Amino acid sequence: MNLTLEEALSIHPFSKAKLVAGEKGRTRIIKAINTMDAPDVANWIKSGELLLTTAYAIKDAPGELLQILKKLNERGSAGIGIKLGRYWSQIPQFVLDEANRLEFPVLELPYEFAFSDQMNALFNAEYEKSTRKLHDALEKQKQLVRFSLQTRDFSNPFQTISDILDHSIVVFSARGQILFNCSDWPEVELTKAWPWSPKYYKGRTELGWFCRIPLMKDKECYGFLLVIPKEGSIHSDEEGLYHQAAEVLCYHMDHLQDGQHTVTGYQWSVITQRYLKGHLSQESFVEQAHALGSPLLTGQYLSALMVPLARPGYDLPLPVQPMLRELCREISYHPILGTLQSHFVEIGDKLLFILRVKDNVAGNGVFIELLVKAFSEILNTGGRLQARCYVSKLKSEISELREAYGECTEAERISCHLGDDNAVILFSDLEFSYLFSHIPDEAMKKYCQNLLQPLMQKDDEYIADFFTTLEAFFANEGQINEAAKQLFIHRNTLQYRLEKTGELLGLDFKKVSDLLKLKLMLMFKHLISIDKTNRNPLNSAHS
Repeated sequence: MNLTLEEALSIHPFSKAKLVAGEKGRTRIIKAINTMDAPDVANWIKSGELLLTTAYAIKDAPGELLQILKKLNERGSAGIGIKLGRYWSQIPQFVLDEANRLEFPVLELPYEFAFSDQMNALFNAEYEKSTRKLHDALEKQKQLVRFSLQTRDFSNPFQTISDILDHSIVVFSARGQILFNCSDWPEVELTKAWPWSPKYYKGRTELGWFCRIPLMKDKECYGFLLVIPKEGSIHSDEEGLYHQAAEVLCYHMDHLQDGQHTVTGYQWSVITQRYLKGHLSQESFVEQAHALGSPLLTGQYLSALMVPLARPGYDLPLPVQPMLRELCREISYHPILGTLQSHFVEIGDKLLFILRVKDNVAGNGVFIELLVKAFSEILNTGGRLQARCYVSKLKSEISELREAYGECTEAERISCHLGDDNAVILFSDLEFSYLFSHIPDEAMKKYCQNLLQPLMQKDDEYIADFFTTLEAFFANEGQINEAAKQLFIHRNTLQYRLEKTGELLGLDFKKVSDLLKLKLMLMFKHLISIDKTNRNPLNSAHS
């Protein structure tokens, strides 16, 4: 039996009973029913048992009921039901007061019904409830089987699984990122004790019970499925269903939304690889792309190159291919990136993610910011960066794909040269650096030396302050207030420093041409191969 006391009170003839004390204990679970024919029955009561009595054993010693009550509560009893009218006319008030204090349910049972009538009614109700649960579980199992056999694409298999189970679920990637969440639990509660062992776990928090099932395939953990039963308790006959749902979900995470799971997707990846490697002409690539019907043929798109980071002692992280597959899955199920039409192309140990930008946001700087944030969320999960992302500029023609890929690789090269350690790097942010990288180092050094000559007589601390102030000024697009905040100084102090710098170098910060000279100097300084251990920042400009 597995009925709450509240459920039992809705079943005839037990519904004729009256809960007279311990109202807060009405959610206690009734697992069995016992009757009292001796005062020491409390010593034999098991957890979850409901005790029924006529009070015959204590009819001449009402005070003993108080001790029985305390023992029943200690042993985890579901409550006590007393039939009045034969031996007792009422339950002593001091017993009711103690029951309320203990939140232990005390019921007045209807005199006209025998204990057997009430017990049979509860057992029959439990049988019917269990039968319904078995039928429901069987129906859910059938739905999961039908879902797993479907060959068409699903826009959101996570929601489908949640609908079939009729429970809230949360899906995590192997690195702990939430891919789907239809529960009302806060994220801090959902990710508690991360990282988790890839084993089945059943637990309880202040918010309720949950089951956590690892998503395993070929001994590889794809992530975790968290099931939060809406009834607040976990039924053993459904736990097997949760494991089956995890198996089905794991299958879809491996096959659906994976740019190469169809013949067309595979063919598109092949021609893209050949085109980017120079084994296919532009004309042939465009012709074959049109024949395959790529979504990139209309509207704007951009490319993002995922590059795994090396581990100490290795050229690349180990293993690379599982990590690339994991990135594909996380991108596919991301709430922003997953809604965009896209292709995945593996190029050696790198992953090229080509996505079509929605028409209503193409060219919108806000969209680019969202894109950077989305990729950063994926790459920075758990505070551990395993790959970097290099993003091209927006393109309008499919024939420009090789150019977009070139911008990604160039962004990788320049950012490595500059020591940029951001997770996501835009080629557009490095475009000037790309253009100026073709200027000989000696020419850049000469330019910096001529411009900064008046600083040569200053000490190292003054020079360091000069570069810190100037870089903050340009980093904040010339906004004095924002630059002052970054430097933790008053805006007037910053204004004074800039005026003194202008006087020293013979430049006017109000002239665009003079600002351009300083901006070029800073960019040249970063592009020149420098000895970063040198104390004097000027040495890098005139060494």
